[in-house]
Amino acid sequence: MSLIKRAYSELYSGKDFGYEDKITYSGRFNDYNGNIKKRGNEIEVNMSKTWRGIDKEIRLGLIQALLNKLFNTKKETINIDLYNKFLKNVHIAVPKTKLEPVLVNSFDRVNDKYFYGMIEMPNLVFGQRSIAKLGSYEYGSDTISISQIFREAPAELLDHIMYHEMLHKKHKFYTKGGRSYHHVGKFKKEEKKFENNEEIEQQLKKFLAGKRVKRWFGF
Repeated sequence: MSLIKRAYSELYSGKDFGYEDKITYSGRFNDYNGNIKKRGNEIEVNMSKTWRGIDKEIRLGLIQALLNKLFNTKKETINIDLYNKFLKNVHIAVPKTKLEPVLVNSFDRVNDKYFYGMIEMPNLVFGQRSIAKLGSYEYGSDTISISQIFREAPAELLDHIMYHEMLHKKHKFYTKGGRSYHHVGKFKKEEKKFENNEEIEQQLKKFLAGKRVKRWFGF
């Protein structure tokens, strides 16, 4: 039995699979990422190459989590739990080879001030020059990515975004009913502890508004 068919059968007990299925391992994903696609009668799961050597039961959980998204269900299984635990702890083994100096300085400032220096440094990179997506934390590759617009921004604005993403690394995520939740109550409560948070939020809005004007006029 294929891994996708087994994942489906255990997730939706009693339902016939009835699909052609395919798994591919690709180098175009970041570590431990994956997606699922359904075209007609075919279900295809694409995973990063780093999944090849991972225990089958954990990969099964990944596929079941993807099936939940595909079919908009909220099933819970032991394998999904295994997958979530793996994802929360894989950062320990991920190599830290991408360290932008500007972001390293920001990380160190925030870590010392708000986390007593206790957050392990992840990979730190600048992403695309985006106004919509200011930052992100990716669990699988243990990477904080910050929009290029903050490369020369005031330090307090960069640190504000860095703080938000470091909270994601600290709190990870909460799963319930087959869904993952990232901005839970304790996250939001701690987010407000950033010094002069409301004032910085207003500065950030003005900063982003200026970037939108420049983009509109092609500057």
